[in-house]
Amino acid sequence: MTKVYPLVSVVIPTHNRKEKLIRLINSIQRCKYPQDKIEIVIVDDASTDKTHETLKEKFSEIKILRNEVKLFASACRNLGIRNSQGDYIFLVDDDNVLDENALGELVKVFAKYPDVGMVGPITCYYKNPGRIWCAGARLYPVIFISTHISQGVNIQNFSEQQLIECDYVPNAFMIKRFITKHVGLFDERLPIMWEDVDFALRLKKKNYKVVVSPTAKVFHDVSLKRDVHVTEHRAYWRGRNRIIFYRKYAPLRCFFILFDILGFVFLLLGLKKDVKKHLSRYIKGMKNGLACDLSS
Repeated sequence: MTKVYPLVSVVIPTHNRKEKLIRLINSIQRCKYPQDKIEIVIVDDASTDKTHETLKEKFSEIKILRNEVKLFASACRNLGIRNSQGDYIFLVDDDNVLDENALGELVKVFAKYPDVGMVGPITCYYKNPGRIWCAGARLYPVIFISTHISQGVNIQNFSEQQLIECDYVPNAFMIKRFITKHVGLFDERLPIMWEDVDFALRLKKKNYKVVVSPTAKVFHDVSLKRDVHVTEHRAYWRGRNRIIFYRKYAPLRCFFILFDILGFVFLLLGLKKDVKKHLSRYIKGMKNGLACDLSS
């Protein structure tokens, strides 16, 4: 009996990381999952490093979409999903490399567990592939602090054999296309940061499980040191989107944002960042988050 493989659409938003993106595409094309059942959709988010031109030259078979202005992660993912055909959609950031078995192992989870709505791989550090960056993440209400499961654990000491239930999966995860009809796409009012958490929580509200498969792996090219990426630009989105998230899921939490401000100050001090510049952007973001129209 011939085995039937569902079509998997790999949707990759990208901005000015041409070399890392090419590395990711090469790893997808080395996957053992049947290549004629993989559709790669690139969403070039207004890159200025000739990403679009290079991809057209090197990968003529790949679907490449280009934004003339920067739209950020949520809108790029939505654009990629709308322009893809797969039964399953694998969303992955461009600074990753896939293990050759990753796609096949994630598809197996959906085939075996119909109540799973999102499945992610174990994510290891690219520069230290024997060490785990993330095996899913947990979110702790009412403070809404998230932690990566098993971060820093040596993969050889990782004995988990069953699916790992979690609150959300950052960086790389697979979803079923038909589920988007029940929960919608990514909330574009959360352009970058918190958008993946929001999507996963909406899945869980519809009684779908969010899990990580211990047999699937990807490798994330992030720092081995404390990998909290804070720029003045990201400080704004960090403050704004946190407030929007509170308003959607726990409005009373907005009355205690002073704790978030103090926590952000301590984070900046620990990272040796310019507190005044970053904090002003963070507070501006919070103000805009409180003013954002969430009625639609």
